[in-house]
Amino acid sequence: MRVPTSRRKVRDGIALNANPLWLHIEKQGRRNGAGSSVLSDVQYERRPHIPFVVWLLALAMVASFGLTGQYDPDGHQWVYYQFGIFSERFYPSSPDHYQSIDQAIAPILGHMFVHFGWPHIIMNMIAYLQAAPFVAHRIGGARFLLLFLLSGLGSAAGFILLAPHAGPAVGASGAICGVFGAYFLAVRPTPQAALADPQVRNAMLTFLGVNVLLFAFLPIGIAWQAHLGGFIVGALVYPLLAPRWRPSGPWG
Repeated sequence: MRVPTSRRKVRDGIALNANPLWLHIEKQGRRNGAGSSVLSDVQYERRPHIPFVVWLLALAMVASFGLTGQYDPDGHQWVYYQFGIFSERFYPSSPDHYQSIDQAIAPILGHMFVHFGWPHIIMNMIAYLQAAPFVAHRIGGARFLLLFLLSGLGSAAGFILLAPHAGPAVGASGAICGVFGAYFLAVRPTPQAALADPQVRNAMLTFLGVNVLLFAFLPIGIAWQAHLGGFIVGALVYPLLAPRWRPSGPWG
């Protein structure tokens, strides 16, 4: 998710920056007799097609991008001010606060489908397609859709609570962080087993270090608060949505 580096009038445009949500997950599965890890791509070679719901959400983001002119941010600034999250507007103490929940629904849900130009949506699509197919296969299409939307709500909540005077924030990266939060717990038969595995824990810490801590200290206008909120919600929701059957994950 992105936010302007400074407040400007509408005619001056919205200053947003690239959001490289990226984490390479080492495809590591079987273990040899000595107990050390060995690389294995067998499970990935046999992986089924990308679920329909994954394509559906990707299509919704791309369609929104094209139909509302997000490829030309300076020429379509109304999109960011109508669907972007302005934290202050969610606080009753603000003179410009939302008068009803109906007014707040558009940014709370819509920010996930708004991106600031080509680099923003391309990077988010790359990250999304890294983790979304596996998680969708794990929990099913309907549950994956619920996970994505709830992670987006967590993303909005994280930004509103931790950046009360910032905005507008737009982009799907917060929801995508929620998908990654679920992904890390899905790569082992149970979430408990995933958290007990040092490899999984290290990957989670690396992901959070890049997408939260690093962006928190870099003045580049990336909403790390949204990343954190989405990740937490995705990780909390996944155990509730995970099926009782426990297939093996891409790491064994």
